[in-house]
Amino acid sequence: MDFFELGNVQKSFGENHVVKGVSFDVRRGEVFSLLGPSGCGKTTILRMIGGFEEPNVGKIFLDGEEITNLPPNKRKINTVFQNYALFPHMSVSDNIAFGPRTAGVPEKEVQSMVENMLDIIRLRDLADRMPDNISGGQKQRIAIARALINKPKLLLLDEPLAALDLKLRQYMLLELDRIHDEVGTTFIYVTHDQGEAMSLSDRIAVMNNGKIEQIGTPAEIYENPKTKFVASFIGDTNFFEGKVSSCIDSEYYKIDMNGLGEFPAYCDKKLDAGAKVTVSIRPEKFEIFAKQPYDNLNMCEGEVEDIVYQGSQTRYWVRVKEHRINIVMQHNRCALDFKQPTWGDKVWIAWHRDDVTVLESNSPD
Repeated sequence: MDFFELGNVQKSFGENHVVKGVSFDVRRGEVFSLLGPSGCGKTTILRMIGGFEEPNVGKIFLDGEEITNLPPNKRKINTVFQNYALFPHMSVSDNIAFGPRTAGVPEKEVQSMVENMLDIIRLRDLADRMPDNISGGQKQRIAIARALINKPKLLLLDEPLAALDLKLRQYMLLELDRIHDEVGTTFIYVTHDQGEAMSLSDRIAVMNNGKIEQIGTPAEIYENPKTKFVASFIGDTNFFEGKVSSCIDSEYYKIDMNGLGEFPAYCDKKLDAGAKVTVSIRPEKFEIFAKQPYDNLNMCEGEVEDIVYQGSQTRYWVRVKEHRINIVMQHNRCALDFKQPTWGDKVWIAWHRDDVTVLESNSPD
């Protein structure tokens, strides 16, 4: 049995079916993220894990013990919330000490535990400050320390960085990763932010409309999405509708990409000629050339319609027949064989057959 298991869990509020038969496992010590848009059911799942909601159907196991019907205080699980939930009338050290003091731990031991947590979150010099006198990122680290001091088997994090600005979120992601590596506690992390999930997680469950569409490592989710929704929700992509023209061999098909042309593409599915498919190609998988390249690449000619300079990269939108294709060129590895294109330029765009993801057209959106 895995360290944590959720088995066929369902949850409804009246006629509203919020969680629809969700199952997943979490390995001891990993960071497992539930990622999806608002309203997809991820926070409801977190509340059921924490004991604040009961599933209508299904079972929950933690470290070999069924906890489905246990009250929150009987589970070795703590939660970190988006709004910090610190006690405003208590100092930083007293906030962190609240759990063990409530549990009756001797004061000398409490002080030692608090000092250890202050060292882990690197805020020992703020021990006597009140919550109103510290920053949002510092408050969140204190909330994490307060949740970890009782040594839970599992830490739940519910959109913990949503209230922070971009640079502070990026910094706190590094801090969370460091804290996790130092304490080794298993994390289940809920977010709607793909960047957070990709940066922090060992594995990600992508949710949509109460169901899990795919579970995998960040690289698996990004490079090999299983559904159109996953491909579109994780990063940017270009979609092309088409159909299978023929099978080249066991791994490659020739795909007629409607209005673009007929091109070979890698596909790990068994498809018949004539099957309708959706092709996904990430913007950074394209290259731009001034002249037709002579290489083992798929290619077609188009015209530059829009350009957006973004510092480390430039985005181009190239019109190829009825398709408007989003292309990202990284400046530090730019493969252009000519000066950077400008509006109205005729260019060739190319991509490798292995950089294509072929989705069956009946895959969930």
